[in-house]
Amino acid sequence: MKHRSSNIILILVLASVIFQSGCISQSSEESVESTVVDFLNAVNADDSGLAFSMYSGKDFLAPASITMIFKNKDIQAGGIKETNISSMEISDSLALVEAECVVASLDISGKEKNTFIIPIYFKLQNSEVGWIITRVSFLPLEMGEAAALNIEVQRTVIDDIADNSGIIFVASVMMLGSGVYLNKKDKKKMKGQNRTVDTSNAALLPKETLAQYIRLVPAQQVTVGNKTAVDVWVKNFAQQPYVNFAIKAKFGNTVDIESINLFFDSIAPGETAKRTWVLKPKLAGWVAVEEPTVVFEYMGNRYTGVLDPVWIQVQ
Repeated sequence: MKHRSSNIILILVLASVIFQSGCISQSSEESVESTVVDFLNAVNADDSGLAFSMYSGKDFLAPASITMIFKNKDIQAGGIKETNISSMEISDSLALVEAECVVASLDISGKEKNTFIIPIYFKLQNSEVGWIITRVSFLPLEMGEAAALNIEVQRTVIDDIADNSGIIFVASVMMLGSGVYLNKKDKKKMKGQNRTVDTSNAALLPKETLAQYIRLVPAQQVTVGNKTAVDVWVKNFAQQPYVNFAIKAKFGNTVDIESINLFFDSIAPGETAKRTWVLKPKLAGWVAVEEPTVVFEYMGNRYTGVLDPVWIQVQ
C-alpha cells in the first residue's frame, strides 16, 4: 500500500512539474488578451479599484480618474455590451492591443438609447507580476512609443515559490528547513479564535486571479498523531493595502484543527505575509484543505473567492 501511495505522489509531482514548466501554459497572447478584457470588465462593473490594480502609468492618477475618463467617452458602467480584440502586437516584453467595444449610450434612468463601436488602445508591459497595462488611449498607439517603464516590485522568496509552484511539493521541506523563511509563531492565534470570516456583500473574484498572489504550502512527511502545518503566503502586488484580509477552509473529521480562520488584517503594498493552519491528523491516508475561501477589502470594496483544495498525504 505504501509503494502504491509513493507512486501516486511521484505521478502528481511530475504532472505538476510538466504543467508549470511550460508544456501546458498560457501563451503571451492569451495573457495579454485576458489582462485587457479583465480591465474592461472591471470598468464595466464600475469597479475602478480593481481596474486600477491592473494598471501602472500616467493616464490615471487614481481609480476615480478611470471612471471619469471613460464617462467622458460616453462609456458608463454597464454600457459595454461586447469586447473584441481586433489587433495585437507583441515584441519581447511589450505589447500593443486594439480592442473594439460595442457600447450602449444610457439615459439618466439607465435605459439604452443607441449603440456605437469605439476602439480603445492599450500598451502593456510584461513584468515580474505578469502583464501590466501601462497606457490606455482612445487614439492609435505605435510600438515605437512603447518605451519600457521601470516597474519595480521588490522580489522576495515568495516570488520564487510562484515561479516554481509545480515543484513546491518537493522543495517545501528544504525551503522550510533551510531557514530561508523566518518561521514566526502567530502571536495573534489566540486572539483570532473567536473571530469569524464574513464573506457577505463581497464581490466574487476568480480563483485564477487569487492564485497569482496567494500560495497554500503544506508541510511534508506528515504522520498520524503529530502536528503539521499548512502555510498561507500572501503577497500584495497592488499599490494600496489589502485591509481585513482573512482566509478560512473546511477540514474533515479526520483531523484536529486549532482554528479554521486565519487573519492577516492589513497587508501593505509590496509586503509578503504568512499565517499557518496547525492541524493534527488522526488517520493515515489523504487529508484535504477544502474550499479555501479568501475575503479582503481593497480601495473601499470587499472581495472574496475560493481557491483550489490542497491535498496532504498522512503516513
